[in-house]
Amino acid sequence: MIRQSKVEILPTDRRKPEGSFYISWIVLSTLCIPIAYVFTIIILKIITDMVGDFVYVNGVNHITEDYLFMYVFVPIVSLLTGVMQYGLLRRFLPRMGWWVLATFAGWLLGFLLIALPSRLRWIDPPLMNLDLILIIMGFAIGVTQWLVLRRTLTRAGWWIVANILGWVLLGWIIPGNSLSQSGLILLGLLPACATAVILVVLMNRVPSTEPRL
Repeated sequence: MIRQSKVEILPTDRRKPEGSFYISWIVLSTLCIPIAYVFTIIILKIITDMVGDFVYVNGVNHITEDYLFMYVFVPIVSLLTGVMQYGLLRRFLPRMGWWVLATFAGWLLGFLLIALPSRLRWIDPPLMNLDLILIIMGFAIGVTQWLVLRRTLTRAGWWIVANILGWVLLGWIIPGNSLSQSGLILLGLLPACATAVILVVLMNRVPSTEPRL
């Protein structure tokens, strides 16, 4: 007899979020990007003062700030975003403690999937264009966060779709093959808007346990 494994959906025991929750989700998720950027610049300035304006890697001379930017930015923005979103979700959904780690893992996974193939020469750098990079990031973050949400919300698989859509929208709006400083705002805003919409749908499907007067 074959037993089918099922994901245990943990019941919620709190009130449903109001509109201010979703506004806060969008605003704070968006602000995490420029805040992380500022911290990254400060840390890179300290590193540059210590090691100099250039670093040599595999016999190639690189500008220190350019070479190390993503290695500093990704951990900062992922942890900052994870902590902020956890602070919002924990008021309405149970067992969200893994959210910070899941968010950090998603950003790191996306970064590795983007950086390693070109560095290991599995793929030519020109093939790794901005559109593909954004799809990978949206998928990686969506999957790791979905692993947490699926225990609490039914049909949480749409979370992955929303993340990918939010990141893909960046490629449609931003011209060229790189992000400018102004594009960093959209980097936070568009995925936040897409995930806020799916949060409305998913969280409204959960029966409210508020006491009735």
